Amino acid sequence: MATLSPARMAAADILSNVRRRNAHARELLRTSAPVARLTPANRALATRLALGSVRASGTIEALLDAHLRGGHLEPRVRDALSISAYELLWLSTPVPVAISQGVELVRRVSPHGTGLANAVLHRVAEEDVPALAHARESVARRDCTSSDIALVAALPSWLADELVVSLGTEEACRMALAAMDAPGAYVAGNARLHDGAEVERLLSAAGLIPRATCLPGCLELSSSAGLASSGLVAAVDVVPADMAAQVVAWLASPAPSTHMLEVGQGRGTKSLLLESCALRRGGLARLSSVDLEAFKVTVSRARMARAGLGDVVTCTAFDGCRLGEQDLPEELVGPFDSVFVDAPCSGTGTLRRHPEIAWALQEGAIRAGSQSLPALQLALIRAASARVCPGGTLAYATCSELRVEDERVVLSFLASPEGARFSLVSPRSTAAFAALPSDAQRLVAPMIGPDGMVRTSRAGTEELPLDGHFLALLVREA
Repeated sequence: MATLSPARMAAADILSNVRRRNAHARELLRTSAPVARLTPANRALATRLALGSVRASGTIEALLDAHLRGGHLEPRVRDALSISAYELLWLSTPVPVAISQGVELVRRVSPHGTGLANAVLHRVAEEDVPALAHARESVARRDCTSSDIALVAALPSWLADELVVSLGTEEACRMALAAMDAPGAYVAGNARLHDGAEVERLLSAAGLIPRATCLPGCLELSSSAGLASSGLVAAVDVVPADMAAQVVAWLASPAPSTHMLEVGQGRGTKSLLLESCALRRGGLARLSSVDLEAFKVTVSRARMARAGLGDVVTCTAFDGCRLGEQDLPEELVGPFDSVFVDAPCSGTGTLRRHPEIAWALQEGAIRAGSQSLPALQLALIRAASARVCPGGTLAYATCSELRVEDERVVLSFLASPEGARFSLVSPRSTAAFAALPSDAQRLVAPMIGPDGMVRTSRAGTEELPLDGHFLALLVREA
């Protein structure tokens, strides 16, 4: 009988809690006392197993069901088998080790289920592992079907189809090959509280081993483990944000001493990034931020105060779709030098960072209809455009890789009565781009398409695994 590793026990318990409590795996990992007691190596393995099993949940369930041939699994047994199936399929663990550990995980919750566990995991190893390897080879050659992409990236078939339509086969294949990799760990320093050297000292003192990147204020960490417990995030000394999100914030950032309306503030991460970018460009801007959900506004307002930005950022609970109306709160009347619409979206550009998205997202959410995400996105940008002053800038951003939420929304806006006063502008022609160091300009330039619209994933590589963010900049006629 093999000795069961504590990392696998912790991962299986996290997966069970995700199922029972309908909770997010990252939050559970962050607050789990058993995970906190693990050694750094075991904590890293537990995190990879738990997040990976959630990310690939739909694919794994289908494979397990095929091998069970209609048989029923007790939920905790299924959780245990899911951990081991993920390990067999997407990690490099030797097959005998993954199977023996999987059997012991099942023994822990159902001693009579070990025979079934052994049989099912052997079938996964003998049938599914070679099938995945074959699909991966096809995807790597770019000689594949969308079904191969769905298997390699552990996606619903409809979402794989949509990504091929949106990105083209070449980019969809590249995304699929990196889909199960761990995301990069990046933070932005809070420029209101610290200069770059102070931020690096704080992170180093917390044992986080920061490395400066070419993008101003953006630091890469050797690992994000220990970031939350360091207290630096709670004190808003640093802001966790992928480099791609920081690129979007820089390109859309308000010029110093101007007034920006931010639509879709959430918990204030983009607010913090926008102000830090403005400060690095020469000085703070005024920011009037809105979000529909009052509890997020409360969180953001407190966060701005801790960040030293309470005097320049206002946070208001308001429906962004009503910004085109006349009766508005005083702080939203404008007009504004710039408006930034951070639209609610599918989140398909952040699947590695938010593993629940892939199998929770419903196809109907992105299809035509009054309740769809594209319909909401178009309503937001049309309403927000009314607050842009003549000659001012309107920025539209998502963290989606889907064309239906990105280019099509922008083009639909430009074809609307409100959009008739606006035209697309390439970030290359802006003062924000000009203010970037030359090496950062070389990073950003490939992200900008021929139409001037930005997809950060265009610049992603195996060495630089960026999230997929979208940005379009539009200027109102003077």
